[in-house]
Amino acid sequence: MKKLSWGTKLAMFASIYVIGILIFVGFSLTQDINLISKDYYPQGIDFQTKIDKIKNTQTLKEKVVVSQKAGVIQVQFPEGMRSGVSGSIIFFRPSSSDNDLLSNIKLDETGLQVFNSKSFINGRYAIKIDWTHQDKAYYQEEAIYLSK
Repeated sequence: MKKLSWGTKLAMFASIYVIGILIFVGFSLTQDINLISKDYYPQGIDFQTKIDKIKNTQTLKEKVVVSQKAGVIQVQFPEGMRSGVSGSIIFFRPSSSDNDLLSNIKLDETGLQVFNSKSFINGRYAIKIDWTHQDKAYYQEEAIYLSK
């Protein structure tokens, strides 16, 4: 059996190295990269207003209650906030922004808003409630795990 020269061994090693790098680059190009949100940097600049909203929420005697019952997700606002509330509720899916859901707040006379859990996939969601009541802004986040 003939021995390989050092030049042949070096060429084989370099070829295997280049092929490995090309495979790695090809694999990395197929990966989906998600930031927390599409407008991540503008939200970072406006973070102080979010802190102020959270402080306003902490002063409330009763918080917004999120519950999961019999195939529905209920968002219950406190008794003093059953009318004149405007804002949005975001169901944020950390693993994929394609499964996020944004809804405007539309409360019934009891201060309740109901979402059908069939429109969601199983897993963890962060529910971000951003609302205004009597010209005062509030923000609350809660985590919920949906399983059907």
